[in-house]
Amino acid sequence: MITAVQPRGTGSAHRRRFRTTATALLAAGALALSACSSTQTPAAEEGEEAPADLTKMVVVSFLPLESFTFTPEMYAYASGLFEEHGLDVQLQPVQGTAAAIQTLIGGATPITRVSTVDVLPGMEEGQPIVAIGTMAYRSNLRIISTADNPIEDAADMEGATIGMGSVGGTSEKMLNFALDDAGVPRDSVTRQAVPVTAATYELVKQGQLDGYIVSLDTSIAITNQNEDAVSSPAGLVDAPERQVWITTQTNTEDEAKKEQITAFLAAIKESTQALIDDADNDFANVLKTIRDSGDFTFAALEDDAIAVEALKTYTSETWIDSTGAVGLLENDDAAWTDIYDSYVEGGLLKGGAKPEDWITSDLLPAD
Repeated sequence: MITAVQPRGTGSAHRRRFRTTATALLAAGALALSACSSTQTPAAEEGEEAPADLTKMVVVSFLPLESFTFTPEMYAYASGLFEEHGLDVQLQPVQGTAAAIQTLIGGATPITRVSTVDVLPGMEEGQPIVAIGTMAYRSNLRIISTADNPIEDAADMEGATIGMGSVGGTSEKMLNFALDDAGVPRDSVTRQAVPVTAATYELVKQGQLDGYIVSLDTSIAITNQNEDAVSSPAGLVDAPERQVWITTQTNTEDEAKKEQITAFLAAIKESTQALIDDADNDFANVLKTIRDSGDFTFAALEDDAIAVEALKTYTSETWIDSTGAVGLLENDDAAWTDIYDSYVEGGLLKGGAKPEDWITSDLLPAD
């Protein structure tokens, strides 16, 4: 029998943790917050207060909580895991990685997660940021193309026109590394900024694009809706990247902040393990808990086919180290250095620094 994992605590106690945090974030000098009210925390009811024994904590995400990449946070919230670890967590999206990093540096959040391709340049320039744990061990970007002109690996993109959300952003950087690895000249590929939605597939069918880069969730939706659509990693998942949890150097020297961050990571680790454990059940327990909470709403969450396929990839390829060398959230120091060296070779970084100074495992929860 399938039994839903119900939120811990009493009634809807966890929902009162949600508060509007725009004022606090702006006061700390953060960039403008996302206006997507459906995925940020709703305002608390008048007069409600969190239990005094919980530590208040604002955690920002670089995108709205409309992707399964944020399932560990969503499930930890909906199931009450944050509260079990003594935290009153407020999940708040901001407008992109730069805003998330500035929110962290400004002191409005003690932790966020970002891609190495976005954070290592700032680290090299001296931003007081420290990587403290690994959330994703590979990219989940996909190239969408048509069966008549399929792009199945990076070599197929030579001479092609490829769409992406923004020229110069994370997708293009990953594309460049994939092309380099395949020996394809970067300048042989034309890049075009397009909406990274299912609707853009029409441009591919019309021949205006040879393909475009999308998230895993979007790629699944497109292939489910279009029999002639082809989705492929096309070398993007092999590009040197990790998604890491980061904090500031100051926080690593503050005992109260360290305790808070470790508690948060412990909840995320337990949440991720619960997702992995629910895979044989097609994630029925996890999905029911998140859906029933009423706190998160986006189309893919309500679609079992998309949800199951996406979560199977995240739990088997993304949130775990495929080599088995490190456990959940653990850092691979050798890989960290290799990524830095790859970025130097690829022209993203200057080189000559000591990347090992920008990473620590001291704040990870004990096994």
